[in-house]
Amino acid sequence: MTQPPFLSAAEIKACVTVRDLIAPLTHVMISVSGQAVLHPPRFAIPINDAGRMGLMYGALRDPPVHGAKILSLYPAAPAQGLSSHQGFVLLFDSGDGRPLAIFDAESLTAIRTAAVSMLATQTLARPNPKCLLVCGAGEQAQWHLAASLSCFEGAEIRLWSRRPEQADALLAAHPDAQGRIRTMRHLSEAIAGADVIHTVTSARQAFLPGALLEPGQHINLVGASLADSREIDDEGVARLRMFTDSTDSSSREAGEILGAKKTGKISDDFMITEIGQVLKDPRLGRVDARDITAYKSHGLIAQDLVTAYIILKKRVSSA
Repeated sequence: MTQPPFLSAAEIKACVTVRDLIAPLTHVMISVSGQAVLHPPRFAIPINDAGRMGLMYGALRDPPVHGAKILSLYPAAPAQGLSSHQGFVLLFDSGDGRPLAIFDAESLTAIRTAAVSMLATQTLARPNPKCLLVCGAGEQAQWHLAASLSCFEGAEIRLWSRRPEQADALLAAHPDAQGRIRTMRHLSEAIAGADVIHTVTSARQAFLPGALLEPGQHINLVGASLADSREIDDEGVARLRMFTDSTDSSSREAGEILGAKKTGKISDDFMITEIGQVLKDPRLGRVDARDITAYKSHGLIAQDLVTAYIILKKRVSSA
C-alpha cells in the first residue's frame, strides 16, 4: 500500500479558501437532505475527567469517497495553547478502497465550519448584510471573522467576547481590515442593528438573550455542540425560524432546542428545516424580511469529507 500523504494545518490553509468550499458544500448538503449520504451518529467516549475521544465516519456518492474523523476532545486544552479538537481526518477512495490522504482535523474542521456558516448566511439572511457580529474570540471566531470579511465585502464586522482583551487581540491580528472591524464591550449594543450574529463560543449556558433580538436578524449557532450546552436562551429559541444541517443530529444534540422543549417554551413539533432542503427549494427558507432565522450547526462528516476531497484535489492540481 502506498503511504497516503499527511496535510498539515499550514498546507490546508494554503490549498483552499472558504469561498472555494461554498459550491461543494452546497452540493453535499443537498445530498444529505436527499438521503444520498451515509453519516451515522457520532460517538464520544469519556477517556478521563479532562476529555473524550470522538469518532465520526461516513461516505459520499458524489464524489465517491468515504472516511472518518477521530479526535481528542479536551475543552481545557486551549489554556495550554492547544486546540480543544485534536486529531485526524482520513479520506479513502470508494472505488477501490485506497487511503487517499490524512488531514489535520483541527484546521479542516475550522475552515469547513466557517464555510457552512457563510453558506447558511447567504441562504437565510436578508440579502447583502451590512453588519455582522461575531460572539467569541477563539479559533472559530478567528475563522468566522476572516470568512465574513471575505464573503461580505464592505460589511462592518463587530467582535464581542466575554473576555474583552481577547476580542482586542483578534482585532489586532487583522491590521489590514481594522477599518471594517469594531470591538464591542456590551452585548446589547453589539446585537443592536446587526444583520447577522455568529455565536462561536465555548459557553455551556445561554448568553444570547432572545429579548434583545431584532426582526430580520439571522443567527448562526455554532459553538454549542452537545445536548447539555447552549448559546441562546429559551425565549430566543421561541422567536426563531430554525434551520440545521441534520434534523437527526438536532433531535439528539441541539441543547438550545432540547432545553426549550423541556421548559415548554416550544412544543414537541417545533419546526426545524434542513439547510439542504432550502438549497434545493429556496421557498422553504426565509419568507419574510422580519423573520428571525437561525442555523443550528452540528457539523457532519459529509462536510469534512467533501472539504478533504477539495483540498486534496487542489493540492494535486497545484503540484
